[in-house]
Amino acid sequence: MAKYNRLIFVCMDNLCRSPMAEAVMKRINRTPGLEICSRGIIVLFPEPYNPKATSVLRSSGIILENGQSKPLEAADFAEDTLVLTMDRTEKQKIFEEFENAVNVYTIMEFAGGSGDIMDPYGGHRDVYALFLESINTWVAQTEQKIYEINSAPDAETEENMQ
Repeated sequence: MAKYNRLIFVCMDNLCRSPMAEAVMKRINRTPGLEICSRGIIVLFPEPYNPKATSVLRSSGIILENGQSKPLEAADFAEDTLVLTMDRTEKQKIFEEFENAVNVYTIMEFAGGSGDIMDPYGGHRDVYALFLESINTWVAQTEQKIYEINSAPDAETEENMQ
């Protein structure tokens, strides 16, 4: 399996779910050199991140950096880049809009689960806190899998060791 040098979390507008996943991953990442960022499929212009999302993260000791949305672009796809969406609809939309899309999975699919990550948009702060609990679980499983993939010796190294 290919090693990943870049991880992009994607949601529709890059205002809540994907930036929260990015922030959590940056906090727990053990893979040296892994670039972690987030993007949105539909970003017409930069907007500030959702204030409830930033508040819930802050109460957990996590600060969101670069507080505005950014669009997903064709240049974001590469063999060493892992793209994780929050749900199956976003994954499908990526394949419809980007002919060069590779290594695209839902976060649950990549981490070994099934289903979609809930969208807390419009809910009370408690709903955002529940989302953070959920995303912590899936990001931790994702981090473990990436760490294992990137820590495994590649075929060339294994041949030289024999």
